[in-house]
Amino acid sequence: MPRVKCPKCNKVETILRSGFIRKKQRFYCKECNYNFTLNHENRKAKNRSKQGYQTTILDIAKAMGISATTVSRALRDYPDISMSTKEAVKAVAEEMDYHPNLLARSFASNHTQTVGVIIPNLETNFFSSMLGGIQKAAALAGYKVIICQSDENQKIEMENIQLLIDNRVEGLFICHSIESEVVDHLKIHLKKGIPIIHFYRVMMDTDTSKVVAKNEEGAEIITQHLINRGCRRIAIIAGPSNLLITKERLKGYQKALKKHKISVDPSLIAYTDFKHKSILEAMDNFFSLDNKPDGVFSISDRSAIIALKYLKNKGIQVPGQVRVAGFGNDLMGDMVEPSLTTYDVKTATIGERAMHLFLNQVLSEDYYQKETLVVDGEIVIREST
Repeated sequence: MPRVKCPKCNKVETILRSGFIRKKQRFYCKECNYNFTLNHENRKAKNRSKQGYQTTILDIAKAMGISATTVSRALRDYPDISMSTKEAVKAVAEEMDYHPNLLARSFASNHTQTVGVIIPNLETNFFSSMLGGIQKAAALAGYKVIICQSDENQKIEMENIQLLIDNRVEGLFICHSIESEVVDHLKIHLKKGIPIIHFYRVMMDTDTSKVVAKNEEGAEIITQHLINRGCRRIAIIAGPSNLLITKERLKGYQKALKKHKISVDPSLIAYTDFKHKSILEAMDNFFSLDNKPDGVFSISDRSAIIALKYLKNKGIQVPGQVRVAGFGNDLMGDMVEPSLTTYDVKTATIGERAMHLFLNQVLSEDYYQKETLVVDGEIVIREST
Protein backbone atom coordinates (compact mmCIF):
# COMPACT_ATOMS: atom_id res chain seq x y z
CA MET A 1 0.00 0.00 0.00
CA PRO A 2 1.41 3.42 -0.85
CA ARG A 3 1.76 5.66 2.16
CA VAL A 4 -0.29 8.50 0.73
CA LYS A 5 -3.02 10.38 2.56
CA CYS A 6 -6.34 10.99 0.91
CA PRO A 7 -6.70 14.78 0.42
CA LYS A 8 -10.38 14.47 1.52
CA CYS A 9 -10.45 12.13 4.52
CA ASN A 10 -6.69 12.12 5.37
CA LYS A 11 -6.73 8.33 5.73
CA VAL A 12 -3.75 6.22 4.64
CA GLU A 13 -5.04 2.66 5.05
CA THR A 14 -7.81 3.13 2.46
CA ILE A 15 -5.52 4.14 -0.43
CA LEU A 16 -4.83 1.95 -3.48
CA ARG A 17 -2.75 2.54 -6.59
CA SER A 18 -5.03 2.74 -9.62
CA GLY A 19 -2.82 3.01 -12.70
CA PHE A 20 -1.48 6.09 -14.46
CA ILE A 21 -2.98 9.14 -16.08
CA ARG A 22 -0.81 11.34 -18.32
CA LYS A 23 2.26 9.51 -16.97
CA LYS A 24 1.29 10.34 -13.39
CA GLN A 25 0.62 7.76 -10.67
CA ARG A 26 -3.09 7.77 -9.82
CA PHE A 27 -4.45 6.79 -6.40
CA TYR A 28 -7.92 5.67 -5.27
CA CYS A 29 -9.46 6.13 -1.81
CA LYS A 30 -11.96 3.34 -0.98
CA GLU A 31 -13.46 5.42 1.84
CA CYS A 32 -14.31 8.45 -0.29
CA ASN A 33 -14.52 6.76 -3.67
CA TYR A 34 -12.11 9.46 -4.84
CA ASN A 35 -9.32 9.35 -7.46
CA PHE A 36 -6.34 11.70 -7.23
CA THR A 37 -2.70 12.01 -8.28
CA LEU A 38 0.50 13.07 -6.54
CA ASN A 39 0.09 16.41 -8.27
CA HIS A 40 -2.46 17.26 -5.54
CA GLU A 41 -0.86 15.43 -2.66
CA ASN A 42 2.65 16.82 -3.10
CA ARG A 43 2.03 20.54 -3.09
CA LYS A 44 4.00 20.78 0.13
CA ALA A 45 6.90 18.94 -1.50
CA LYS A 46 6.78 21.33 -4.45
CA ASN A 47 6.85 24.30 -2.13
CA ARG A 48 9.90 22.81 -0.42
CA SER A 49 11.48 22.37 -3.86
CA LYS A 50 11.02 26.05 -4.57
CA GLN A 51 12.87 26.79 -1.36
CA GLY A 52 15.86 24.70 -2.44
CA TYR A 53 14.67 21.25 -1.28
CA GLN A 54 15.81 18.42 -3.54
CA THR A 55 13.68 15.30 -3.81
CA THR A 56 15.51 12.14 -2.73
CA ILE A 57 15.12 8.44 -3.40
CA LEU A 58 13.70 8.14 0.13
CA ASP A 59 10.92 10.60 -0.76
CA ILE A 60 9.95 8.52 -3.79
CA ALA A 61 10.08 5.31 -1.75
CA LYS A 62 7.85 6.82 0.94
CA ALA A 63 5.32 8.09 -1.60
CA MET A 64 5.10 4.70 -3.33
CA GLY A 65 5.28 2.48 -0.28
CA ILE A 66 8.32 0.54 -1.52
CA SER A 67 11.94 0.33 -0.36
CA ALA A 68 14.60 2.90 -1.27
CA THR A 69 16.70 0.05 -2.68
CA THR A 70 13.95 -0.88 -5.11
CA VAL A 71 13.61 2.77 -6.21
CA SER A 72 17.36 3.09 -6.72
CA ARG A 73 17.59 -0.14 -8.74
CA ALA A 74 14.53 0.78 -10.82
CA LEU A 75 15.99 4.19 -11.71
CA ARG A 76 19.22 2.49 -12.80
CA ASP A 77 17.35 -0.11 -14.90
CA TYR A 78 18.56 -3.15 -12.97
CA PRO A 79 17.36 -6.35 -14.72
CA ASP A 80 15.93 -7.85 -11.51
CA ILE A 81 13.30 -5.08 -11.35
CA SER A 82 10.14 -5.63 -13.42
CA MET A 83 9.35 -3.30 -16.30
CA SER A 84 6.07 -2.20 -14.69
CA THR A 85 7.87 -1.21 -11.46
CA LYS A 86 10.54 0.67 -13.42
CA GLU A 87 7.89 2.62 -15.32
CA ALA A 88 5.96 3.39 -12.13
CA VAL A 89 9.08 4.55 -10.26
CA LYS A 90 10.25 6.72 -13.16
CA ALA A 91 6.81 8.29 -13.52
CA VAL A 92 6.70 9.19 -9.82
CA ALA A 93 10.31 10.44 -9.97
CA GLU A 94 9.38 12.76 -12.84
CA GLU A 95 6.29 13.96 -11.00
CA MET A 96 8.34 14.74 -7.88
CA ASP A 97 11.06 16.48 -9.97
CA TYR A 98 13.74 14.03 -8.84
CA HIS A 99 17.31 14.49 -10.09
CA PRO A 100 20.18 12.13 -9.17
CA ASN A 101 22.82 13.45 -6.79
CA LEU A 102 25.92 13.28 -8.98
CA LEU A 103 28.22 14.26 -6.13
CA ALA A 104 26.96 11.39 -3.99
CA ARG A 105 27.51 9.00 -6.87
CA SER A 106 31.05 10.30 -7.32
CA PHE A 107 31.89 9.47 -3.71
CA ALA A 108 30.66 5.94 -4.27
CA SER A 109 32.53 5.38 -7.55
CA ASN A 110 35.49 7.73 -6.95
CA HIS A 111 34.86 9.18 -10.44
CA THR A 112 32.95 12.32 -11.39
CA GLN A 113 33.68 12.38 -15.14
CA THR A 114 34.08 16.15 -14.81
CA VAL A 115 36.96 18.52 -15.47
CA GLY A 116 37.38 22.14 -14.39
CA VAL A 117 38.43 25.02 -16.63
CA ILE A 118 39.64 28.42 -15.43
CA ILE A 119 39.88 31.22 -17.99
CA PRO A 120 40.51 34.95 -17.51
CA ASN A 121 37.34 36.19 -19.19
CA LEU A 122 34.11 34.54 -20.34
CA GLU A 123 32.83 37.60 -22.19
CA THR A 124 35.30 37.62 -25.07
CA ASN A 125 35.05 35.33 -28.09
CA PHE A 126 38.80 34.77 -27.86
CA PHE A 127 38.78 32.81 -24.59
CA SER A 128 35.31 31.33 -25.11
CA SER A 129 36.57 29.81 -28.37
CA MET A 130 39.28 27.95 -26.44
CA LEU A 131 36.65 26.84 -23.95
CA GLY A 132 34.53 25.59 -26.85
CA GLY A 133 37.45 23.48 -28.04
CA ILE A 134 37.82 21.90 -24.60
CA GLN A 135 34.07 21.24 -24.30
CA LYS A 136 33.86 19.67 -27.76
CA ALA A 137 36.69 17.22 -27.04
CA ALA A 138 35.41 16.58 -23.50
CA ALA A 139 31.90 15.69 -24.70
CA LEU A 140 33.30 13.17 -27.17
CA ALA A 141 35.21 11.53 -24.31
CA GLY A 142 32.19 11.49 -21.98
CA TYR A 143 33.34 14.29 -19.67
CA LYS A 144 31.39 17.28 -18.40
CA VAL A 145 33.02 20.68 -17.92
CA ILE A 146 32.77 23.06 -14.95
CA ILE A 147 33.80 26.60 -15.93
CA CYS A 148 35.26 29.34 -13.72
CA GLN A 149 36.36 32.88 -14.56
CA SER A 150 39.32 34.50 -12.81
CA ASP A 151 38.52 38.01 -14.10
CA GLU A 152 42.30 38.54 -14.47
CA ASN A 153 42.70 38.26 -10.69
CA GLN A 154 45.17 35.81 -9.11
CA LYS A 155 43.29 35.59 -5.80
CA ILE A 156 40.07 34.64 -7.59
CA GLU A 157 42.02 32.18 -9.72
CA MET A 158 43.37 30.46 -6.59
CA GLU A 159 39.88 30.34 -5.06
CA ASN A 160 38.52 28.83 -8.28
CA ILE A 161 41.17 26.12 -8.20
CA GLN A 162 40.22 25.14 -4.66
CA LEU A 163 36.50 25.23 -5.54
CA LEU A 164 37.03 22.85 -8.44
CA ILE A 165 39.18 20.51 -6.35
CA ASP A 166 36.47 20.49 -3.66
CA ASN A 167 33.98 19.49 -6.38
CA ARG A 168 36.18 16.46 -7.13
CA VAL A 169 37.06 17.32 -10.73
CA GLU A 170 39.31 14.75 -12.37
CA GLY A 171 41.45 17.34 -14.12
CA LEU A 172 42.21 21.07 -14.14
CA PHE A 173 42.67 23.28 -17.21
CA ILE A 174 44.17 26.69 -16.45
CA CYS A 175 44.73 29.77 -18.58
CA HIS A 176 46.38 32.13 -16.09
CA SER A 177 45.34 35.67 -15.22
CA ILE A 178 47.67 38.57 -15.99
CA GLU A 179 48.42 38.83 -12.25
CA SER A 180 49.52 35.21 -11.81
CA GLU A 181 53.19 34.92 -10.89
CA VAL A 182 53.42 32.20 -8.22
CA VAL A 183 52.52 28.54 -8.62
CA ASP A 184 53.04 27.15 -5.11
CA HIS A 185 49.31 26.51 -4.75
CA LEU A 186 49.41 24.31 -7.86
CA LYS A 187 52.35 22.21 -6.64
CA ILE A 188 50.24 21.01 -3.70
CA HIS A 189 47.60 19.61 -6.05
CA LEU A 190 50.19 18.16 -8.43
CA LYS A 191 51.59 16.11 -5.54
CA LYS A 192 48.10 14.65 -5.06
CA GLY A 193 48.24 13.35 -8.63
CA ILE A 194 45.57 15.64 -10.09
CA PRO A 195 46.24 16.18 -13.83
CA ILE A 196 46.75 19.90 -14.54
CA ILE A 197 46.93 21.19 -18.11
CA HIS A 198 48.03 24.74 -18.83
CA PHE A 199 46.92 26.40 -22.05
CA TYR A 200 47.66 29.66 -23.88
CA ARG A 201 48.86 31.70 -20.88
CA VAL A 202 51.19 29.30 -19.14
CA MET A 203 54.02 29.22 -16.62
CA MET A 204 57.01 27.30 -17.87
CA ASP A 205 58.37 26.53 -14.40
CA THR A 206 55.50 24.15 -13.57
CA ASP A 207 55.73 20.39 -14.05
CA THR A 208 52.57 20.22 -16.17
CA SER A 209 51.62 19.58 -19.77
CA LYS A 210 50.98 22.73 -21.78
CA VAL A 211 49.46 23.94 -25.03
CA VAL A 212 50.76 27.24 -26.38
CA ALA A 213 50.61 29.39 -29.49
CA LYS A 214 53.62 30.23 -31.66
CA ASN A 215 54.07 33.52 -29.85
CA GLU A 216 57.59 34.49 -30.91
CA GLU A 217 57.23 33.27 -34.48
CA GLY A 218 53.80 34.89 -34.88
CA ALA A 219 55.04 38.26 -33.61
CA GLU A 220 57.99 38.09 -35.97
CA ILE A 221 55.67 37.34 -38.91
CA ILE A 222 53.38 40.28 -38.05
CA THR A 223 56.31 42.70 -37.62
CA GLN A 224 57.85 41.43 -40.86
CA HIS A 225 54.54 42.08 -42.62
CA LEU A 226 54.47 45.70 -41.36
CA ILE A 227 58.05 46.20 -42.53
CA ASN A 228 57.16 44.78 -45.95
CA ARG A 229 54.35 47.34 -46.10
CA GLY A 230 56.92 50.13 -45.65
CA CYS A 231 56.79 50.72 -41.88
CA ARG A 232 60.04 51.67 -40.16
CA ARG A 233 58.77 53.16 -36.88
CA ILE A 234 56.73 50.30 -35.47
CA ALA A 235 55.29 50.77 -31.98
CA ILE A 236 54.31 47.72 -29.94
CA ILE A 237 51.51 47.56 -27.37
CA ALA A 238 52.59 44.76 -25.04
CA GLY A 239 50.95 43.27 -21.96
CA PRO A 240 52.28 43.11 -18.40
CA SER A 241 56.06 42.63 -18.37
CA ASN A 242 55.80 39.48 -16.22
CA LEU A 243 53.53 37.68 -18.70
CA LEU A 244 55.22 34.96 -20.77
CA ILE A 245 53.29 35.86 -23.93
CA THR A 246 54.54 39.46 -23.57
CA LYS A 247 58.16 38.31 -23.36
CA GLU A 248 57.87 35.91 -26.29
CA ARG A 249 55.99 38.27 -28.61
CA LEU A 250 58.29 41.15 -27.75
CA LYS A 251 61.21 38.90 -28.64
CA GLY A 252 59.66 38.10 -32.03
CA TYR A 253 59.05 41.82 -32.69
CA GLN A 254 62.67 42.69 -31.85
CA LYS A 255 63.98 39.80 -33.93
CA ALA A 256 62.21 41.08 -37.07
CA LEU A 257 63.49 44.64 -36.51
CA LYS A 258 67.08 43.46 -36.06
CA LYS A 259 66.82 41.29 -39.17
CA HIS A 260 66.14 44.48 -41.16
CA LYS A 261 68.73 46.52 -39.23
CA ILE A 262 66.03 48.69 -37.65
CA SER A 263 67.02 49.83 -34.19
CA VAL A 264 64.78 48.94 -31.25
CA ASP A 265 63.45 52.20 -29.79
CA PRO A 266 62.38 51.87 -26.11
CA SER A 267 59.97 54.80 -26.57
CA LEU A 268 57.99 52.65 -29.00
CA ILE A 269 57.46 49.85 -26.46
CA ALA A 270 54.50 50.13 -24.07
CA TYR A 271 53.68 47.65 -21.30
CA THR A 272 49.96 47.67 -20.46
CA ASP A 273 47.40 45.72 -18.44
CA PHE A 274 45.26 45.28 -21.60
CA LYS A 275 42.66 47.66 -20.17
CA HIS A 276 41.16 50.57 -22.10
CA LYS A 277 42.83 53.32 -20.10
CA SER A 278 46.35 51.93 -20.36
CA ILE A 279 45.98 51.40 -24.14
CA LEU A 280 44.91 55.01 -24.64
CA GLU A 281 47.84 56.21 -22.49
CA ALA A 282 50.23 54.14 -24.61
CA MET A 283 48.82 55.61 -27.82
CA ASP A 284 49.04 59.15 -26.39
CA ASN A 285 52.71 58.56 -25.59
CA PHE A 286 53.46 57.16 -29.05
CA PHE A 287 51.79 59.99 -30.93
CA SER A 288 53.19 62.76 -28.77
CA LEU A 289 56.69 61.82 -29.98
CA ASP A 290 58.41 64.11 -32.48
CA ASN A 291 59.14 61.09 -34.63
CA LYS A 292 55.76 59.39 -34.64
CA PRO A 293 55.10 55.73 -35.46
CA ASP A 294 54.02 54.65 -38.93
CA GLY A 295 52.95 51.23 -37.66
CA VAL A 296 51.35 49.84 -34.49
CA PHE A 297 51.55 46.19 -33.49
CA SER A 298 49.47 45.07 -30.51
CA ILE A 299 50.03 41.64 -28.95
CA SER A 300 46.26 41.52 -28.33
CA ASP A 301 43.49 42.07 -30.87
CA ARG A 302 41.32 43.79 -28.26
CA SER A 303 44.07 46.34 -27.62
CA ALA A 304 44.58 46.79 -31.35
CA ILE A 305 40.86 47.58 -31.79
CA ILE A 306 41.14 50.26 -29.08
CA ALA A 307 44.16 51.64 -30.96
CA LEU A 308 42.16 51.75 -34.20
CA LYS A 309 39.40 53.74 -32.50
CA TYR A 310 41.99 56.12 -31.02
CA LEU A 311 43.49 56.82 -34.45
CA LYS A 312 40.05 57.35 -35.98
CA ASN A 313 39.16 59.87 -33.26
CA LYS A 314 42.43 61.71 -33.92
CA GLY A 315 41.74 61.85 -37.65
CA ILE A 316 44.75 59.67 -38.46
CA GLN A 317 44.07 57.48 -41.49
CA VAL A 318 44.52 53.72 -41.30
CA PRO A 319 46.29 52.32 -43.28
CA GLY A 320 47.09 55.57 -45.14
CA GLN A 321 49.19 57.18 -42.39
CA VAL A 322 49.55 54.36 -39.86
CA ARG A 323 49.24 50.61 -40.33
CA VAL A 324 47.84 48.54 -37.43
CA ALA A 325 48.08 44.81 -36.70
CA GLY A 326 46.94 42.66 -33.79
CA PHE A 327 47.46 39.15 -32.49
CA GLY A 328 45.01 36.34 -31.76
CA ASN A 329 42.29 36.62 -34.44
CA ASP A 330 39.46 37.67 -32.15
CA LEU A 331 36.08 37.65 -33.88
CA MET A 332 35.75 41.42 -33.38
CA GLY A 333 38.79 42.05 -35.57
CA ASP A 334 36.82 41.15 -38.69
CA MET A 335 33.89 43.38 -37.69
CA VAL A 336 35.65 46.71 -37.10
CA GLU A 337 36.40 49.23 -39.80
CA PRO A 338 38.99 48.96 -41.18
CA SER A 339 39.14 45.22 -40.49
CA LEU A 340 42.16 44.18 -38.48
CA THR A 341 45.21 42.31 -39.75
CA THR A 342 46.17 39.73 -37.16
CA TYR A 343 47.90 36.45 -36.36
CA ASP A 344 45.42 33.59 -35.95
CA VAL A 345 46.53 31.45 -32.99
CA LYS A 346 43.80 28.81 -33.64
CA THR A 347 42.03 29.19 -30.31
CA ALA A 348 39.63 26.24 -30.71
CA THR A 349 42.53 23.95 -31.63
CA ILE A 350 44.39 25.02 -28.47
CA GLY A 351 41.37 23.97 -26.39
CA GLU A 352 40.98 20.63 -28.17
CA ARG A 353 44.69 19.81 -27.84
CA ALA A 354 44.55 20.62 -24.13
CA MET A 355 41.78 18.07 -23.64
CA HIS A 356 43.70 15.48 -25.65
CA LEU A 357 46.72 15.96 -23.37
CA PHE A 358 44.50 15.33 -20.35
CA LEU A 359 43.05 12.16 -21.86
CA ASN A 360 46.53 10.89 -22.72
CA GLN A 361 47.64 11.53 -19.16
CA VAL A 362 44.63 9.71 -17.68
CA LEU A 363 45.05 6.69 -19.98
CA SER A 364 48.83 6.48 -19.55
CA GLU A 365 48.73 6.92 -15.75
CA ASP A 366 52.23 6.40 -14.30
CA TYR A 367 53.85 6.12 -17.74
CA TYR A 368 52.81 9.59 -18.90
CA GLN A 369 55.52 12.08 -19.76
CA LYS A 370 54.65 15.78 -19.48
CA GLU A 371 54.78 17.55 -22.83
CA THR A 372 54.33 20.98 -24.39
CA LEU A 373 52.38 21.26 -27.63
CA VAL A 374 52.88 24.30 -29.87
CA VAL A 375 49.92 25.04 -32.15
CA ASP A 376 50.71 26.43 -35.60
CA GLY A 377 49.06 29.73 -36.54
CA GLU A 378 48.91 31.95 -39.60
CA ILE A 379 48.76 35.61 -40.55
CA VAL A 380 45.37 36.96 -41.59
CA ILE A 381 45.83 40.08 -43.75
CA ARG A 382 42.97 42.58 -43.72
CA GLU A 383 42.33 46.28 -44.41
CA SER A 384 44.29 47.82 -41.49
CA THR A 385 47.67 47.12 -43.14
